[in-house]
Amino acid sequence: MTRAINHPSTAQPSTTPSSTTSRRTMRLALALLAALWLGGCAVAPAPEPRSISLNADPDATLRATLAMFAERGFVIRHADGDLRQVDAVLASRSGYQIHAEVTTGDTPPPGLALRQGDTYLSLSGRQGGQPLDAVALDPLFIDVQNRMRSQP
Repeated sequence: MTRAINHPSTAQPSTTPSSTTSRRTMRLALALLAALWLGGCAVAPAPEPRSISLNADPDATLRATLAMFAERGFVIRHADGDLRQVDAVLASRSGYQIHAEVTTGDTPPPGLALRQGDTYLSLSGRQGGQPLDAVALDPLFIDVQNRMRSQP
């Protein structure tokens, strides 16, 4: 008669209630970590532009906007005179970015807050990944308007 001998290396591990619970807890923890990690990849909302219209030359409006940025300590990262667009960051505040665009025409841009002419200045921005609101953008508009009034 032959008898089967269980060798310790071939023995099946015992499944006890505590080991099953540990495995479930580990799987749940890994699933939770994966969900949190993927949630961090969510795209931040696009900043809504805020716009005003001016009764002014578009190139003069762009120059006044550039002067305002420079005087307030912004670093111009990109400026395109043909497209009349400026991207600037504030050197003293990490993550503070502004996009400015000067347009003309009959179709007003989104977020038009004040209409006085056919030249439009639109500003949008972010600070720390969050869109800037009107409270942050309105002083910049006022500065550009004052510069436009003081020009000959």
